[in-house]
Parts: sequence; structure tokens; C-alpha cells
Amino acid sequence: LPTNYHKKTNPMSRPLNGKTDPLLGGEQRERISSDRVFFIEVGFGNDSHGQSSTKAAVRACRNAIEFNSIPSIKRLIPDGGYDALKLDVLLAVPPKYQPGLDLEEVARVFPYGDVRFELQDGGMIAPSGIAIEKLGDENDDMVVVCASVTVGH
Repeated sequence: LPTNYHKKTNPMSRPLNGKTDPLLGGEQRERISSDRVFFIEVGFGNDSHGQSSTKAAVRACRNAIEFNSIPSIKRLIPDGGYDALKLDVLLAVPPKYQPGLDLEEVARVFPYGDVRFELQDGGMIAPSGIAIEKLGDENDDMVVVCASVTVGH
């Protein structure tokens, strides 16, 4: 699993292998510079049963953005409004559950903009108190992921 992943609003995007990817048009973009940041949102999500880091990351990203609306974005970004937005998403995921993380699925949380992911060790594994095989549990781990979403242009 790469620690950096860049998704344009293009269904052909996929995880990067190194710095370049022909499907994404070459070089991976850099982080949003601090003078182009509008706001930073944080959230967390968990998967209580099934040990899915993807489900926890999707929930963390939704938690970070779910109470926001940016109606004036077209005035703030003169060159394209919502489609010109850039989102830098930092996910803190327990190392044990990073290999199962599907960044394509997590990227679907964001309805617009150029999404760039960074992955770091973090989050938490907490006991759920019970493993329920019928719910996909392999153990009683509850996977918690933290997300920071930087929105800018």
C-alpha cells in the first residue's frame, strides 16, 4: 500500500507506484500550500465488527466533512469553483490494518475536487468485547481511523 495516493475526479485513477502515474497525468501534486488553505476538518470513524480499515476510514472522512457547506466557493476560487478545489486527506490507520485499506473506496466520499491522500501509522485498535463471526469478525478488534481533511485550492 503506498503512503501517498492521488485521486483526481477521474474514474481512471488508481494508487500511485512511486512519484508518477500515467493515468493521473504524470507527477503527483504537492500538498496545498498554507496560503491556499480555506479550512481543515477532522473526524474519526470506526468499524466495530469486521475489522475493515476501509469502512473506518470512510466513516472518518464523512465525519470530517458532513456538517459543512461552502456556498461561496465560486467567488473564492476564480478558476473553477468546486472542481478546482484541492483536498489533502491525512489518514491515521493502525499499521496492522493498513494493508486492507481501499483508498479508491475512501475517495468516493468526496463529491468534488482533486483528492490527495497521505497515510500514517495511528488510529487505534480497541476491544469490542465480542467477536461475532456472522458479522465478519476474525477477532474482537475495533478499528479506529482518524482523518484530517485540508480544503484549499
